[in-house]
Amino acid sequence: MGLRTLHVTTIDLTAHCFLRSTFDLLRRQGHEVALACDFQQFQSELTEHTDRMFQVKIPRQIRPFQDLRGLAQMIRVIRLYKPDLLHSHTSKAGFTARLAARLCDVPLVVHTIHELPQNATRSRLKKTLYWAMEKLAAGWCDHLITVSRVNREQILRERICRPEKLSLIPGGLQLQNYQGGGVIPWTLPADAIVMGMAGRLEAAKGHEDLLRAFARLAPQNPRLHLVVMGTGHLRGQLEQLRDDLGLQERAHFLGWVEDLVSAMAALDLFVLSSHYEGLGVVLLEALALGRPVVSTRVGGTQDIIEDGVTGLFAPAHDPAGLARAVQRLLDDPALAARLAAAGKEKVWRDYSAVDADQKVLELYLRLTGRASRP
Repeated sequence: MGLRTLHVTTIDLTAHCFLRSTFDLLRRQGHEVALACDFQQFQSELTEHTDRMFQVKIPRQIRPFQDLRGLAQMIRVIRLYKPDLLHSHTSKAGFTARLAARLCDVPLVVHTIHELPQNATRSRLKKTLYWAMEKLAAGWCDHLITVSRVNREQILRERICRPEKLSLIPGGLQLQNYQGGGVIPWTLPADAIVMGMAGRLEAAKGHEDLLRAFARLAPQNPRLHLVVMGTGHLRGQLEQLRDDLGLQERAHFLGWVEDLVSAMAALDLFVLSSHYEGLGVVLLEALALGRPVVSTRVGGTQDIIEDGVTGLFAPAHDPAGLARAVQRLLDDPALAARLAAAGKEKVWRDYSAVDADQKVLELYLRLTGRASRP
């Protein structure tokens, strides 16, 4: 008899981007998959990958009244569905779901730390609060997964859990989707050199640094254009900064791009300006497509990029440093091609979703005592 698994995320975007292949493997192996989150955009697509879906609204920020309502909704879902295993993702959903699971005596609770919440702030007070919440919630679950070596080292250094309670399972890609060419969904000059970034338009992704870096690059590279793919609450503010920098004709905000793989495949180079990252899956995507990349040296990007071998690093919060790294690739196409080839080889060798999903399933079976004995 298969497992009844309940997966919890804050919003459906997380499940759409990172969990569908895991859901598909579980269902092929005879396990049931239910998803609880705030469905905003991808409910119809996720129907094909799940057996049950539950609407639960968990705010991303601390909102006491809304948090209590989200907790009550989560408890109702657990009591209705009666899962054998609950697996939560993202910090806020993870806290709420693990508390609800503890209150409802769910037999097995797993949480994936994609990124530690204390890395999202520079406030010492908030860092301490987030650390305390993460350590408390770690005690409400049976096992933790993290997605990068850097995260694992920090989790153990900060004593959030014991080593035997933590597994490192990096995310992976469905690599068969990352073949062939692409098309930028925007009209650009035929001779344009296109650098791009994809990600939510929020402060953590460093788009302001990216625009200021591009402002340094644009005068000496007249064919260079920047495309920014993604949605978020900072779009208006970032477009205003673009206009203030005089980049209206050279920096383009594409919004939500339905065929992101095709758009990224059409880039000449990819830039990630994030201030922190759990792993940096979008880097994996760019490298899988054979794009040369420049990335800030943060979090799990250090698992993916070897500076000068599979890509180039720049310091976070440093537009000038980011611009220098991009200019180095623009000035040396042979270097860019060499880095892109090495990066593609690494991703295709080490970051398959097939391998990652199988490791998650094997962990479930081991924790539930269903793993086959040798």
